[in-house]
Amino acid sequence: MQSFMEYIHVLRELNRNARLFLVHTALSGLGLALLVLLYNLYIVSLGFKEDMIGLVTLVACTVAVIAALPLGMALQMLGYRRALALGAFGTAASIALPLLIPTGEALIATEFIWGVGFTLLVISGGPFMTENSTPEQRAHFFSLQFVLATMTAFVGNLIGGELPRWFGNLLSVGAESPHAYQGALGVAVVLLLISIVPLLFIHHAPAHQAPAARSRLVIRNRANVIRLLTPFILGAFSAGMIVPFANVLWKQTQNLSDSSIGNIFALSALLTAALGMFSPMLTRRFGRVRVMVVVQAVTVVGTLAFGFVPWLGIAVAGYLVRDVLWNLMRPLFGQFMMEVSEPVERATVSSLGSMGFNLAWGISSEISGAWQTNNQLGLMFLISAGFYTISTIALYWFFTERRGKRMQEKEIVTRALSSPAE
Repeated sequence: MQSFMEYIHVLRELNRNARLFLVHTALSGLGLALLVLLYNLYIVSLGFKEDMIGLVTLVACTVAVIAALPLGMALQMLGYRRALALGAFGTAASIALPLLIPTGEALIATEFIWGVGFTLLVISGGPFMTENSTPEQRAHFFSLQFVLATMTAFVGNLIGGELPRWFGNLLSVGAESPHAYQGALGVAVVLLLISIVPLLFIHHAPAHQAPAARSRLVIRNRANVIRLLTPFILGAFSAGMIVPFANVLWKQTQNLSDSSIGNIFALSALLTAALGMFSPMLTRRFGRVRVMVVVQAVTVVGTLAFGFVPWLGIAVAGYLVRDVLWNLMRPLFGQFMMEVSEPVERATVSSLGSMGFNLAWGISSEISGAWQTNNQLGLMFLISAGFYTISTIALYWFFTERRGKRMQEKEIVTRALSSPAE
């Protein structure tokens, strides 16, 4: 109850920009939930295999890697509001085009638009939230945005699991036909376009924001950035083998319906939101790095249970552990990277993080898609669990061992001296 009241207090204290951003988060979150649940199923309904899913993921991630730094520099000229709006529009367009032109060439070509649009959304969000919050508000603001996104994902997955059937009845086609998926994904396009509206009312950065936070792209401590990005990228490589294929994997391994898959995704989002509300309290009590290490270590167990236990109940439990804890890890690490980076570094760190994440995600998705097409699911799950393990060891080694003490002390001093809200 105390944690809930803290969120209410922070929500009241947030500035107008931050509140409008949360409205955008809710609307775009609904659209993205529908996309995550249904897009790969749409690709399969067109007659393609898992290797096509891996290929389109690789193309999108490659474009995102190439575009990340130029887009990071564009943030300085565009401002975060315009970047978020352009990102939402580009993401919506990248979904709409393959619905209108359902060919393999169109699926691949539109990933170029997706790579740019979604990268703008990703690299703008963290710096925008940091810029529009005080140090006292920041942990709860990041957590509140995360909880809101997952709660809208819960709603989106519940509705999304039923949308193909609704459109199938409306169009007198099968619930798993391309036309049914086109109608359902059209709803995602509309939601992403509507999410641009609250962004139009966002003003410039609040008065307490120092100009340094919006200066050119620089890195002052390369070793620190490398230590930050290494476990993040290793974890992305691991997740890229499973996350893009989760809906297809459920059909392969358990032959579940779209509605059942939507319910599992919705339950994952609900659990993620519930646990996410307590993450500020846990990080205050145990330290953010310790929490991240434990979360990622347990994720390894969930990955193995999801991949190797044939019983549906245990497989669902393993998937929920893996998915919920992975989703909890990302905002914790995102906030951690923003806080230990100096204001002048944040846009660069955000861009480099996006580049590394997308490169690892794209390569592992391509490998995973090929393995799945050749029925090598066991190898895919083993490699994924292995990279999670290496990522966890790297995180522990860099940030909790004695070798990391001196660096952590320096980060604390840097954070105190360079916070833009001081």
